[in-house]
Amino acid sequence: MRRAERLALGCAALLLSAQAQGAFFCNGANVAMSLGTYDGFQPTSLDSSGVFTVSCFRLGGGATQPITVGIGPSSVSGGIATRQLRLVAGADLLTYNLYRDAGRTLVWGNTIGTNTVTQNLTVANLSTNSTTFTIFGRINALQDVRAGTYNDSLTVTVTF
Repeated sequence: MRRAERLALGCAALLLSAQAQGAFFCNGANVAMSLGTYDGFQPTSLDSSGVFTVSCFRLGGGATQPITVGIGPSSVSGGIATRQLRLVAGADLLTYNLYRDAGRTLVWGNTIGTNTVTQNLTVANLSTNSTTFTIFGRINALQDVRAGTYNDSLTVTVTF
């Protein structure tokens, strides 16, 4: 097995403000989550985490709004159950996934009510408030890949 020296996951954020309820206006920042340096000789998976922040402004209406974040399929594998990173300068693939829980048992997907995360955000009138969503990553152990930079692109969807 070889060691992958650098590993990066690029997540492109797509925010759906058309689904705004009442007078809430929300946006989020692009996620640039690094999954770390992977060593194919390690018998344990490589775990990491990152955050995605959503900020909302309120103009009248109710003070509390549910904010739901979904993460779409891997642009490399085309799936959510098994996401893959591709070697930038080659064809090697590295299996990983993103999770909603620190135990890394609940894969984060984009089906509202099934595999997304919802948090209630309270915002004072004519004010802005933010909430963060923690994304837990895992690269499976003992994958024989070449050293180099691996990446994938995903769409993060915010519904409010």
